[in-house]
Amino acid sequence: MGAGYELREATEEDAAEIHALARELAGAVGDAIPDESAVRTRLGELIEEPRARVFVAEAEDEVAGVVSLWIKPDLAHGDAVVEVPMLVVSEGHRRNGVGKLLMARTQEVAAENDASIIELVATNANVAARDFYKSLGFVEADVVALEFVGDAENPPET
Repeated sequence: MGAGYELREATEEDAAEIHALARELAGAVGDAIPDESAVRTRLGELIEEPRARVFVAEAEDEVAGVVSLWIKPDLAHGDAVVEVPMLVVSEGHRRNGVGKLLMARTQEVAAENDASIIELVATNANVAARDFYKSLGFVEADVVALEFVGDAENPPET
């Protein structure tokens, strides 16, 4: 799995390559292209946050993939949940086991933190991502995701 790739914690020096991966992901799912300085700032914050982790897989001094995760206390169940807001593998490194390597590390972190669930999101249109996660044993939950889109300081009147 992921032969020839080294997995390590991300550093602030990885910001430009992580931004490039975030751009690839945004293009693939139709999101807005992220600002590099915003990605750099957020990476620095996540590196300092004890409940967040960012791992990169690299080969020949090139970042081939990245996963970010949050370890969240779950009050309802008394344990923890690991949320994966971002997993992306560079197009040139896909189908080489990089995603599996990153998710294996995510599962290790979940076990280390007694998390009972790993949550991640893939859009309905992102069939490749959904198939990848299913191949790792993930199942699609019967939930409806709701997102607040707008001005949080001035929500619409009800």
